[in-house]
Amino acid sequence: MRRFTKMHDDDDVATAMESVEKGAEAAVFDKGGQMLQDITVLEPIPHGNKIALRDIPAGQPIRKYGEVIGESTSPISAGRLVHVHNVRSLKLDVPDSIRREIIRQMNIDTTTEGRA
Repeated sequence: MRRFTKMHDDDDVATAMESVEKGAEAAVFDKGGQMLQDITVLEPIPHGNKIALRDIPAGQPIRKYGEVIGESTSPISAGRLVHVHNVRSLKLDVPDSIRREIIRQMNIDTTTEGRA
């Protein structure tokens, strides 16, 4: 089974412990190794990247390590990749050209944002 790790009880996301393909069933564990939930992966999640653990409406803060790491720029369904295509940093202004290049290099499909 594919694995994700949730670092804090308040987190909205978990980190992929390996690359996970679309359609995979995965388990979310806490940092102590306790299984928390199962989740269906709705798009490829590369190793080390974040998956949404719940539906996140547009304009909502996103937490990792119990801290706000950014704000959703569009609705993000549970099971979707959480990255620069749907999150705005509150601490760093990433230029649009760099954001587009990250999306291109990671081959992120922005046509399916928010859809389950």
